Amino acid sequence: MNAVTKRTLYLHVGVHRTGTTSTQRFLRESFNVLLKKGYLFPFRVKRHDRQIRRLVSGEQSMAEFIQDLQMRADSHPLPIHSIVLSDEDMSLIEDFSLFAPLKEAFDVKVVVALRRQDLWLESWYLQNVKWQWNPQLAHLTFAEFFERRADFFWVDYAKRLAHYEAIFGEGSVIAGVFEAADMPGGPISTFLNLIGIEDMTGFGPMLHRNWSLSPLMSEFMRCLPMDQIVEKERIIIEAACIDVDVTLATNGSKLVMSRPQRDLVMAEYAESNRRTAQRYLGREVLFNDPLPAPEAELAEQALPEASSEVMTRFVGPMLLALSKRLTEERLAREKGAPMDRLKQTPVREPQSNAGAEAGQAQA
Repeated sequence: MNAVTKRTLYLHVGVHRTGTTSTQRFLRESFNVLLKKGYLFPFRVKRHDRQIRRLVSGEQSMAEFIQDLQMRADSHPLPIHSIVLSDEDMSLIEDFSLFAPLKEAFDVKVVVALRRQDLWLESWYLQNVKWQWNPQLAHLTFAEFFERRADFFWVDYAKRLAHYEAIFGEGSVIAGVFEAADMPGGPISTFLNLIGIEDMTGFGPMLHRNWSLSPLMSEFMRCLPMDQIVEKERIIIEAACIDVDVTLATNGSKLVMSRPQRDLVMAEYAESNRRTAQRYLGREVLFNDPLPAPEAELAEQALPEASSEVMTRFVGPMLLALSKRLTEERLAREKGAPMDRLKQTPVREPQSNAGAEAGQAQA
């Protein structure tokens, strides 16, 4: 690498619920293809959460991290002009100045996918209930969660993107919109385009990896103590609930936010969204998809009042699915086959467009 020319460092900061899991798995699986194109996805991990946590905790200094990245890039026989770090939890770091030293070694670009705030809140609620990493949010009703919306500072896009630019300089933010019209090839293809990859030669299928639950199954899981269960077992229980959810009869709606709530949220972010659209996309409107109609039916969220029906529709099927999953894991273990999370949950087929990915309950 020329001593004067800096490598580009792409920080893919999310936000959550914009196809990040699918994108990260794709980047990992495409490690060698990316190398041939001059891009390094370092550490070859599912995502860079561990590396970011070490920096935030002080376990590793930023100087050591920079040296490690440069060494890894230099060690490859093919010339590496770009490095990609991806962890959506970076968006949760309110003061991002810890990462300022990166700009001395790299041309830093912060890549952000912007999802309309009402849809994001619905999806973020369902994800918190499903995975339950934050006990303060995991067991809230949606009404209670809605009252906490001001806590999620990272979806005030104008303020958040300005913070990144204040640290890394004007032009350091690359923003994309998580709507079908803005992602004609789907979220993964769009991300690749944002970091300068337009030639898709050599890449494999772009699969959707993070299954979303129906609001009714989410309500069942909200009542489970998932936050008290270790990750390995939690993954299997989650997969069993997904198995049941596929066959669960509901009214088909995935909406959990009423129209008045939705109008309130979008009014709160109207000015921020306008400024974001003008500055980062050169247009007047950030999100073009219409809001659901006022008469649109909300999803079923109330569990049956009769305990016998809860047992019949939820508990019994979940136990059967869990038993099947545990048997599969035991047999795989006996055969020496790894059981990673991708094998625990359904994998969707490649998307020719962004419609399914940008839907109201997708990752």
